[in-house]
Amino acid sequence: MGTGMSRNQKTFLIAGIIITGIILTLLFCGCIEPEKETNNVTSNPLQNTTQDIKTTSSIPEPADIIIKVVKFEPARPCQSCANIGDFAKETIELHFPEDYESGKISYETVNFQDPENIDMAKKYGIRGSSLYINVIKDGKEEIIDANDMWSYVWDKEEYIKVFKNKLDALN
Repeated sequence: MGTGMSRNQKTFLIAGIIITGIILTLLFCGCIEPEKETNNVTSNPLQNTTQDIKTTSSIPEPADIIIKVVKFEPARPCQSCANIGDFAKETIELHFPEDYESGKISYETVNFQDPENIDMAKKYGIRGSSLYINVIKDGKEEIIDANDMWSYVWDKEEYIKVFKNKLDALN
């Protein structure tokens, strides 16, 4: 025989490349939707706000705020899809336990491929796995795109720090 690869070695090499390609495709397929501009996404929710000065002796009641964190995933989520939701829920349970217990902050995972969830997927404009924060203030909803958290799905500590700050800014 020559110095080249045997037929079995070539077969295993090709099979390995194909399997690696399939695994990478499954890992990233449908996990990250393309960037999109929305009018309700802000990096600083306090930015561009004005406050009217009123000359009254009464102190206004604090706003009734409910925060719903919603992760959309396919029927068979990949590991990064699982991480984006698991880390969000862990952040809420770790840093906002009273709000989580009272229902002021909630977490929900929704299978966007399930026909029963089609209306919810349309409401949020879902095109793939994604994370949103729905802030309900005095009965009015503001849906905030939190898909920037994909940048942290492999760094749990940083994810929790960034997501906590994001929720703090909304509270």
